[in-house]
Amino acid sequence: MQIVEWYDEQLLRLTGSPVVRLNRAVAVGEVDGPRAGLTALAELDDALPRHRAVAAYLHEKDGDPATAAHLYAEAAAKAPTTAERDHLTRQAARLNSRCRRAPQGRSPGGVPSDRRGTPP
Repeated sequence: MQIVEWYDEQLLRLTGSPVVRLNRAVAVGEVDGPRAGLTALAELDDALPRHRAVAAYLHEKDGDPATAAHLYAEAAAKAPTTAERDHLTRQAARLNSRCRRAPQGRSPGGVPSDRRGTPP
């Protein structure tokens, strides 16, 4: 809670920077849960650098590895450095592997599903 207040009361007031707003969305996701972080992220321009990487992280924390893997791959394609691209590519591969290993009758996030593989 205190970190989000710090973003609101200090950093945003001082800079209003889009990067600060992006980092604030991560902080909201940590404090109030990934869906709250995704809501905060939805208010930002998706053309921001690392927007997709943040979205991927929050979707993964929310139990949606398939969406997270897709977003990590998109983020990797836009990464400004080789090291960042490689990291994001590994994250996507890790989640794609997890999705392929999901047991029958459960979604990749571990939620029980119906016979079609759709969460209830």
